[in-house]
Amino acid sequence: MPAPLLIALPDGLGVSGVASWAVRLASALAARGRAVALLLHPEPPAQRPVEHGIDPRVRVLHPTGLDRCGDRPGDLARPIAAYRDAARSLACDFGGPVILCPNLHGDCYGTAAALCLADPELVRIVGWCHSDNGYDARVLAHYEPVISKFVAVSDRVEAELRGLLPARHADIANIPCGVECPEPRATDRATDFGSAKSVPLRLIYTGRVEHHPKRVMALVSLSDALSARGVEHSITVAGDGPAMDELRAAADGKRIRLLGALAPGAIPALLADHDLFILPSRFEGLSVSMLEAMAAGCIPIVARTESGAAQVIERGWNGEIADIAPEADEEQTGRALAEAALRALKRGLPAMSEAAAATIRERFSLGQHVERAARLLDEAAAAPARPWPADRPCAFTRAAAMTARDGPAAEGSGSVPPGGAEKLRAVLRQLAGRAIVIHGAGEHTRQLAPILADSPARIVALADDDRAKHGKTLWGWPILAPADAAKAGATDVVISSWMHEAAIWDRRAVYERQGLRVWRLHE
Repeated sequence: MPAPLLIALPDGLGVSGVASWAVRLASALAARGRAVALLLHPEPPAQRPVEHGIDPRVRVLHPTGLDRCGDRPGDLARPIAAYRDAARSLACDFGGPVILCPNLHGDCYGTAAALCLADPELVRIVGWCHSDNGYDARVLAHYEPVISKFVAVSDRVEAELRGLLPARHADIANIPCGVECPEPRATDRATDFGSAKSVPLRLIYTGRVEHHPKRVMALVSLSDALSARGVEHSITVAGDGPAMDELRAAADGKRIRLLGALAPGAIPALLADHDLFILPSRFEGLSVSMLEAMAAGCIPIVARTESGAAQVIERGWNGEIADIAPEADEEQTGRALAEAALRALKRGLPAMSEAAAATIRERFSLGQHVERAARLLDEAAAAPARPWPADRPCAFTRAAAMTARDGPAAEGSGSVPPGGAEKLRAVLRQLAGRAIVIHGAGEHTRQLAPILADSPARIVALADDDRAKHGKTLWGWPILAPADAAKAGATDVVISSWMHEAAIWDRRAVYERQGLRVWRLHE
């Protein structure tokens, strides 16, 4: 009997490509006779679980009292008990070791590391790198000692992992996501652009409705750009997320229809009734939503990212890629997507639709994905146990004290590399007496709170690229858009990030145009 599989989902079964991937893989493996369980943390605030149609042979676990990952930074007591009980139950019923797949959040992996410290023979860890966002790969590198096998979902992600883990190349597999391939269905694709016979262009976005990673407000700008070109169209949005209220307000009176979260079983038919699938994301791994759309013959029009799309899409044949940088704003992105949509329309949608569906059947079917994943899981089960080093903390994040008197900064945590705290102290000493903005309201900043609290420089605000944080505060400091940093009276900006510092540094012109000098810590 193959080793049982336990997949942990730190955001539960909300609208998520990772949740869709996990359900597909779990259901397919259960149908082949493998024992599989999904361990679910609660969904994010204001989000409800989606009816994913999970195979009844999959165990779905909702441990009592389990928090969302990150709600209690550094406190792994509750998740450790839940993960341990789930793994022991599977091992008791089906034998061990149990393959444990944490996902998305550092403390999800931290919980797995704690299990490997307490009972290393119980589990073997397989780490999936779902995105090229920088965070996923850094988390896997941090927990490399306990991970038996690594999975990259795209060529770019594989290259990133190999660069971070030179001693583990033999344990890194490139396994693209896979989706079901429905039978082609006849539909009227938009044709004869500009003629009396043309029909309105039907565009669709499916997935998480988020600001920074998904850049969903570009859909509004896309609609405006198409209207300005005289293109009759409609845009359907099927999904949910933290930016839903803002998108709903901005879409009022426009040709945008918001359906909310739908059961995955309803998505293929909806995609088949649309011409173009729109993906404005700043970064992706290998988008499951995009693969689903292509399988249904819905042509992908995606913003350029470093990963995923370029190994699937051949421009002008089975889709289009808009040449827009990750740091571009929503308006710029919407215009670029509109131009890419017009290129596809002029080239002829019926042929591109057939090519898109054929690409998925030939290279990205669910069957291919499951076969490769099953082999890798068997290899992980046969690998030796990998205990977590007893002298290292298991948690990726740590609760940060607000003053140095209350305790040290989280030196060497998952978000702050060794030496990071002293580097921040040194820069702040150089800026003593000056008014500064800290770029980054994320975990790196939170972990270094004691250093910031005793800063000899005068911190007047934080800045962050995630517009969902704008207008809020952290420890009393306002969080601004980078373009508004000078309005706070600052003279300098300090980048507070390790994983994303290089990308933020490359975009420093947004500050330099305001006459601000930018400082980095980890170059």
